[in-house]
Amino acid sequence: MERLERMDSEVAVPGGSAPGVRYAAVRVKSLLRQHAQENGSWHWRLDPYEGCQFGCLACPVRLGEHQDAARWRELESRVAVKVNAAQVLRAELRHEDFRGHPIWIGEQTEAWQHVEEQVRLTRALLGLLAQEEGREVRISTRSSLIARDGDILREIARRNHLTVAFSLPSLDEKVNRLVEPRAPSAFRRLAAMEALARLGVEVGLMVAPVFPGLDDDELQLKAMLSRASNAGARFAGIRFFAPSQPVRDHFLRRVTEAYPEAATRVRRVLGRRTPQLEELRSLEKGFELLCRSLGLQLAEQALAPRARKPQPATQLALFG
Repeated sequence: MERLERMDSEVAVPGGSAPGVRYAAVRVKSLLRQHAQENGSWHWRLDPYEGCQFGCLACPVRLGEHQDAARWRELESRVAVKVNAAQVLRAELRHEDFRGHPIWIGEQTEAWQHVEEQVRLTRALLGLLAQEEGREVRISTRSSLIARDGDILREIARRNHLTVAFSLPSLDEKVNRLVEPRAPSAFRRLAAMEALARLGVEVGLMVAPVFPGLDDDELQLKAMLSRASNAGARFAGIRFFAPSQPVRDHFLRRVTEAYPEAATRVRRVLGRRTPQLEELRSLEKGFELLCRSLGLQLAEQALAPRARKPQPATQLALFG
């Protein structure tokens, strides 16, 4: 994790604050973080904020670093704003060390959460990337606010290879409110996707998180993919919810409180056991067939790093 210099000064967010949320001013010494993937490739993570107001149950930070449900509230009630992020990124982009691998925005923390509407920190970082050429930029988001920055994203796409993946668990807003209580609606996200597609930005859909046996119905998945395709999506992917026991227990409690009519069914699916590998593979196969029928490329192909030219021998000698 990048080094933080201060977290004790508050950031005023006129008209953009949410009840019970505090915004801390943070100065960072580095911004781009290296992240390795299971297939051996890696990319740079770029997160303008730490913590997120959306409160998503399947947040990668919650599922990874903070599986203790008692600590989850802090992740959505205290948002760190990296106030010097633009200065740090400008310096990092000058170094050759940060070239040759994709830059991924929003993979760890939502870059267009509510505070961004006022602070505009993500927009400032996009402005720097719009001055670059020949880079790979990947964006993951659950927010419709990204459409505000269509002008800059169009410029980034013109000079670089840009893809934007919109995450959406369901077309059923009741399910969405349960899994990601403060994220924009499915309608608003699909509208933002269409707006960017019209500007020439390559967009796609990540159906995530999906609960095997609950909201993985083929008709629903086909409806989601059809809506995304009509909105201009070029690719699609799917991610399943396979939580650890503490996360599962917290989720089941939340379902009982917020979605009582579905609680029995959810407990039968998640309380029973973790879905078996064969089940997940079967679901993935069905999803692939749906994508092909709609002419959508699979996300793992669309988001794979592009082939790079071999580095000169003089650079390789550094590792000798």
